[in-house]
Amino acid sequence: MCPRKSKKDIVLIFSFFVFAICGCSPATKPSKLRFEAVSNSIYSPNEDYRKSLSEWKSYYQHCTSEPLFPDVYYLQLQDQVYIGSINNRQGIDINKGIILLDTSGHFGNVFKLLSIQNAFNCYDTIDLVGNLRASFYNKVTEGLSASPVYKSLASAIDSSQMKIRINTLYTIALVPEKLIELFNSTKDTSLIRFKQLLLQPGNVLLAETVEILGFTADFPLKTLPPAQHQQLAKGINFNLTNPTDNASLILLANNNLRIQLSKRYTVLGKFLQLMNNE
Repeated sequence: MCPRKSKKDIVLIFSFFVFAICGCSPATKPSKLRFEAVSNSIYSPNEDYRKSLSEWKSYYQHCTSEPLFPDVYYLQLQDQVYIGSINNRQGIDINKGIILLDTSGHFGNVFKLLSIQNAFNCYDTIDLVGNLRASFYNKVTEGLSASPVYKSLASAIDSSQMKIRINTLYTIALVPEKLIELFNSTKDTSLIRFKQLLLQPGNVLLAETVEILGFTADFPLKTLPPAQHQQLAKGINFNLTNPTDNASLILLANNNLRIQLSKRYTVLGKFLQLMNNE
């Protein structure tokens, strides 16, 4: 019969077992990579920009009842820029100073690290201060130009009386810690290239965005041919340049034209800079 072990012996054996596991396990090396937020205090080109950014902050808080994340940049209405884009001299010029290269189509693994922060249906009118009126007007005329029949309406819009309501507003963010884990473990050549781009001095990552999924514009028309008057009173729909995006037109009882664009636009963003502690 085996001798019975005392409680003291059991404690000593257990302590030795734990020590053996902890002592033999290789220590996890801390990552030498880290992200730093790019302060928005370094970029404020003109009064139009400041007014537009201020209005978007107010609208966001009104719609979500939450404060906007810090160090946010106003990006205008971008339909060619996605989260994960990197600033680059051959990219898309935004606000005459921020230039972004959309890399979202090349680094698919990164976009498994997205976190949807919130999503809200707003449907409230936004105050068209700064360059907001011009930005929304440009998107309205772009939408109309996709219709061979109704693109001529662009010249009949009274933009001074245009009212804009946002349909859906949502916030998306990359998870920086998970992205660094991916950089430390990946053997994917495209992701290695993505990391190299981010480590280049001056390059930053668009890591958090506020996006809208379409908007509605109401405005009086200067002129309207009788034939189109009858058609628009019934309402019409057509696709935009991307088959997944569409527009609808209807003439309201007050003789205002309403156009709804169902399309994604990036309007606000936060940038992160990848640093190497070596």
